[in-house]
Amino acid sequence: MQKRTVTTILTVLILAVIYFFFQEDEEANATFLRVVDGDTFLAEIDGEEEYVRLLLVDTPELDHKAGNHQPFAEEASARMADSFDKFDPIFLEYGTDERDRYDRVLAYLYTKDDELFNELLIKEGLARVAYVFPPNDKYASDFYKAESEARNKKIGVWSISNYVTNRGFQIQ
Repeated sequence: MQKRTVTTILTVLILAVIYFFFQEDEEANATFLRVVDGDTFLAEIDGEEEYVRLLLVDTPELDHKAGNHQPFAEEASARMADSFDKFDPIFLEYGTDERDRYDRVLAYLYTKDDELFNELLIKEGLARVAYVFPPNDKYASDFYKAESEARNKKIGVWSISNYVTNRGFQIQ
């Protein structure tokens, strides 16, 4: 009877170790390549170049062709450029739906200090909470709280009256 118990315990421990080492992790290592704009960047993931769209945030748009950038678009892009260097290893946490309709990878991006970059943009008034579609809404309540604080402080995009709308950014 004791031998069977020891065998059962060992079997459970071995299975637990196998599960721990081989489980699918939500977080993935990638390499930062370049900023596209405040909420999109190019990364190398599993040897492939991929456009990555930050989940639950929207930053003002850069007009790459005409150069007519929305207010705070350059600041949001610069914040990303200042936070990540080319070929930096980065940590991504994928959304439940891993790609958007433009085939961009949907993810949360972590800084070297293990801070959630998506939320930093919101806290600093460089982004609004947007595109909240379950099941890709893991941090929505935290992000809404950060947005409310930035709005109350009237920083960044919140410093321009009626600039932030439920459809994006526009000067009235």
